[in-house]
Amino acid sequence: MKFRAALPLLAAFLLVACSTHKFVASSHPNGKPEVVIYMKGEGDEAEKVMEKVYYPNGQLEYVGRFEKGVEHGEWLYYYENGTKKYLETWVNGVEQGIHLDYSPDGQVYRELHYEKGKVVKEVDRSKN
Repeated sequence: MKFRAALPLLAAFLLVACSTHKFVASSHPNGKPEVVIYMKGEGDEAEKVMEKVYYPNGQLEYVGRFEKGVEHGEWLYYYENGTKKYLETWVNGVEQGIHLDYSPDGQVYRELHYEKGKVVKEVDRSKN
């Protein structure tokens, strides 16, 4: 019975402990955010989990995630008009998998295949 009464308090504590906090690290001269950092945790335990960088017009330039302080997961970059520019995949701070480069019209023009941070294959789709 006592556990059931404490459950809402425990749930609230876990939500606060696991919440992500957003910080504007820098702004453009026009006042719009340039770099926005997302942190998880509090104080010395806080960990950077995501970064977003914006063009002066407010359009997203790139977004990337971190795990244990290093790049991890998909990083997506955009042209200033909002079209995808390139896509990378990171595993524990090392680029891995297929990196895609997009032309301004949104078409993939190149693939770079990574293994443990090294390019092992390049496919140039612009010649098709």
